[in-house]
Formats: sequence, C-alpha cells, structure tokens
Amino acid sequence: MGNPGESLGRKIGGICDLKPAPADGQPPALNAKPFAITQMIDHKAYKILQNTYWSSSGWNKSPAVSPDDFKYAKKMGVMFDSVSLNHREICDLVRQSISKVKQGDVVNGFLASLSTHRLDLRSALGSYATARYFPKHGFRGEPVCQVCGVVGKRSRLIDTSRLNFERLKWGGVSHWDPIYTGFDLNLFSMLDVPMPTKDDRRILARIIETAKRIKPEQRPRKLEESLSSVFESNRHEREIVIQILGYCGILQPTGFQSYYDGFIKYKDRSDRSVYKIDWAYPVSWWQGKHGVNDEALRHYFPSVWDELSTG
Repeated sequence: MGNPGESLGRKIGGICDLKPAPADGQPPALNAKPFAITQMIDHKAYKILQNTYWSSSGWNKSPAVSPDDFKYAKKMGVMFDSVSLNHREICDLVRQSISKVKQGDVVNGFLASLSTHRLDLRSALGSYATARYFPKHGFRGEPVCQVCGVVGKRSRLIDTSRLNFERLKWGGVSHWDPIYTGFDLNLFSMLDVPMPTKDDRRILARIIETAKRIKPEQRPRKLEESLSSVFESNRHEREIVIQILGYCGILQPTGFQSYYDGFIKYKDRSDRSVYKIDWAYPVSWWQGKHGVNDEALRHYFPSVWDELSTG
C-alpha cells in the first residue's frame, strides 16, 4: 500500500502534501488537493477499509487488500498511501494541522456527531484538545520522546489507512498520539461541518447531567454504562466520548494535570496501577467525586453550559 521509500514530499493521507520546512523553522505547508473528503462515506469503500483491518474476532493480524480494492477506497477518500515521517516531521504536521482548524468548527462537529453518528466529525475534538498547546521541541529521551510520546527519532512508516479506520469506526482511539492527531485534524480541516441542532445540545447536556450523578467512588466504566440510554452508540463509542471529555478537561480528576490548562508531556501522563485499564490519561483517574469542570465545559460548549446553568 504505497512506496515507503520517500519521506518529506510524500502524500499525507493521500490528500495533501507535506512540504519541507523553510529555513526559519516554521511548520511545513500542508496543501490540500483540489477535491474534498466525501461527506457521506462510500459504503463499498468503507467495507474495503473495515475488511482490511477488522474481522468478527477483532484486529486482523496481517492486514491485506487487493490493488483494485485499494485503488477504489483511495479514490473515495477512505484509504491512503502509507507515509514515512520522522519525529520532526510528525511534530510539524501537528502544528500545521491544528493551525488549519477553528475551535468552533471542531466543537460543532463533535456536537453534530451525537445525533448523526458521523464519527469522523466526533474525533477531531479529542485531537484538538490534546494538541492545542502542542510545543515546538526536539526529540528528548529514548526510545520514546518524553515530551510528545512519538516512538523513535528516525523516520517510520505510518499506515494512515489504519488511522482512518480507527477514526471512522470509533471516533478515534489514540488522540494522545501526535501521529493520529496531525492526521485527524488535517482531514477534519477539509470537511464541511454541519451546524449542531437543539437535539445535539440536549444529548450533551444529558451526558453531563449523567456524569454529575455518578456516585463518588464510581469510575468511568459506570459512566459509560449509564450513557447507554442517553444516545445511540455502542460501548466503544461511549468510551471515546468520555475520553474526549477528559481531554477537554471537562471530566478532570482533581490533582492531575489537565490538557485544558496546557500540554501534558508524555512522561507526566501517569497510569493507574491496575492489571488492566481501558482508559487513557487523564480520565483513567476520574471518579464521580471529581464531578464536572464547569470552566472547561463553558469554554468548549457555552450554549450547553448556559442551558444547564439556567435549567
């Protein structure tokens, strides 16, 4: 699925070109190709994407797709050439991609996804929330950059089609990963974002109200279960919504750093000491006793905050 031999100048997601950074050190330009992402995902193309990576038993151990199927899915904007990027190029991609989106559009996309089930619209808020304070930095630490979490300084081959599968199937998974963040926000910048409806805002208000009713000792899993009757979703989709609200600082555990206040370095994202955990930092630490951060809620969703405050 694409020649891994090139780095800069390769197509990012098959949609835009990453140009070399100029001498002043500014981020490279990501130039959109003269076509837009298909607003309604082509069913055949999505099935090709899903069958490449997923089966009834979970992830395919050896993803494979025929040349003809890949060509069709790529034409429909669902699958892309793999790309080779190093740490600096990944960081440049994040900084450039986040500069191309507006917070209001990202928020509207998230809200609209709650009733339309457009998970490509939902994902971007998680990426935006984790990356809006993304720092310019060099690679620090081995084998993982202790600032951003990118593995390795040298170029690595990135399967952007797999990233898009996570984006379309669940609304994203790795919003804390700069590779996913840059890819996700870049694709979002090419979408026509619908305006959310009153029903969308009501759904989020019910999500927030449910979070406020969780018992002090209960954790995110209980919230996920409680949301099953609030909006149309499966367990994995509800998990991602909760994760995103955590990245926004709305579900923020007391005593832990928040992405709402600034970028959290990889080395500072501590996990709970348990055998198995399904949640990422910081929501992995959240309990009902921490409640809802009204300041962050008002920042991202002022209309919902107003409704809850006056209701």
